[in-house]
Amino acid sequence: MGAPLHAQTAVGNAEATTRVRAAESDSAAGSSRALDRSEQAERTRRTERESGTGNRASHIDETLTRLTAAHAGLTLPRRDGGDEPELPPPAPKRRPRLTAGRLLAGALALLVFATTTFGWGAEGWLESSIRNAAALDPQSGSIVDAAAQLGDENVLIVATDAGSAPGAGAGTAGGTGASADSVTVAHIPAGGGPLIVLSVPDGLEINRPPCERWDPAAASYLDQSVPAEARTQLRSALDVGGPRCVTRVVQQLTGLAITKYVGIDLDALSAMADAVGGATVCVTKPVVDGALGPVVPDPGATTLSGVRAADFARATDVQGDPPSDYGRIERQQQLLAAVLDKAVSGTALLDVAQLVALRPALGRAIVTDGAGLDEVLAVATSLSRLDANGVTFAAVPTAGDANNPGQTVLRDADAAQLFTALRQGSPLPEQARDLRAADSGPVPADVKVEVLNASARAGLAGQVGETLSSLGFGVGQVGNADQPTPQTVIRFSPDEAAAAALLATTVPSATSVPDPGTTGVLQLVLGKSFDDVVRAPAEPIALQADGPSVTPTTATCP
Repeated sequence: MGAPLHAQTAVGNAEATTRVRAAESDSAAGSSRALDRSEQAERTRRTERESGTGNRASHIDETLTRLTAAHAGLTLPRRDGGDEPELPPPAPKRRPRLTAGRLLAGALALLVFATTTFGWGAEGWLESSIRNAAALDPQSGSIVDAAAQLGDENVLIVATDAGSAPGAGAGTAGGTGASADSVTVAHIPAGGGPLIVLSVPDGLEINRPPCERWDPAAASYLDQSVPAEARTQLRSALDVGGPRCVTRVVQQLTGLAITKYVGIDLDALSAMADAVGGATVCVTKPVVDGALGPVVPDPGATTLSGVRAADFARATDVQGDPPSDYGRIERQQQLLAAVLDKAVSGTALLDVAQLVALRPALGRAIVTDGAGLDEVLAVATSLSRLDANGVTFAAVPTAGDANNPGQTVLRDADAAQLFTALRQGSPLPEQARDLRAADSGPVPADVKVEVLNASARAGLAGQVGETLSSLGFGVGQVGNADQPTPQTVIRFSPDEAAAAALLATTVPSATSVPDPGTTGVLQLVLGKSFDDVVRAPAEPIALQADGPSVTPTTATCP
């Protein structure tokens, strides 16, 4: 019984082991089948996602195609099945046209940028030729109440002319070899108000302080000191000490703080006009000068260059001009504004040949301190119409009679009122704006004339000289002319124009003949036409003495 039981037990154990192994095998096979099913499901889901993604992409492509077709004006049928015909392609050449437009716009933008950059560079290159006057002295003790003047602009503008002085060499704006032609202060109040243009006579008597000597060729100051000089003329400050000396004198005279300096050489200014092909100016009436003759014979717009441009800026005895350099300052600034505006406006800065010709002339014509090219143009434009709204012209008050050395004398009390009003921003004294009161014409005692006999009548010069003396005229040399003449002539230099006009009313048979390029000349030459009439003048003659009548036509300028 024991052995069979043992055998049965072993058999049972073997069967149990076999069943366990079978179960494990079945379990493994089941697990494998489950894993296969999971992988199958995952592949199925992936395929569905990819199919869905493809469908969505196809839908997006279809939507974009329809939008493009609609923009091109086409209507496409909806795509619901595979039997639907293929969609037509997008509108042709739409994208190429858009690309070409963008390329054109980009090219234009690049061209504008390049042109603007070149223009800025060209203007800067021009401006670099303007030399530094080193004229300003903001810490000067001559400035009165500097705190009250804070923010005011006072631009000192000095026009010089080397070409008109006999024997003068070539000079630059504001130095030795170029004598002062006009001196102006443009006062611009800090708080607004009118631009006030103050004319200062270049022959005004001053006490010149010691100054450094100026070298115009190098536009620098030498290590030399020019000693002070009492009772000399304002122009001498520029002649010996350059821009810094004349600035110092004007600050002493007025108490104003000069904030910018602009020096202009009139001879080089005409060269600038040539470089830009002529400068167009507009005059409301003919410009006829007593010494230069008709400069601009007809009113209206005219283009000036060469000698005509130089004469336009130099004319000092223009019929109908107010006194106190009013007309001369206006013409000089008008020409400067016309030249600079033509040089830096429009496409002028792209003209390389013009720029190359203009730059050296600009360097000779202008020196500045504190003012760039744009500021010089702005000031010149403002001063080119002294009768415009917002511009007030005033003259430094001077006595009607020159002193014994022949210098213009300041009316101290009236001048002090004017300068105080400028510094404080108060209304100007009425007399400062009355140009005729500021600069009345000469009387016989102010005139000194030479009397020469060019007729066949012996002793005639002595007789007429005595008559003129009895009328109050100063009589210089009395004698015989070098040769006889048929005409009785009053020969005069431009600075004696008013005296010549006064003398002409006294000797009505005389013909006035200007003698350009001279100074201090006033001669009465008695010819065969002298009719023995010498009479007292009825009244003093204003400095803008009327000469032969000019064309009365006028024009309107913008």
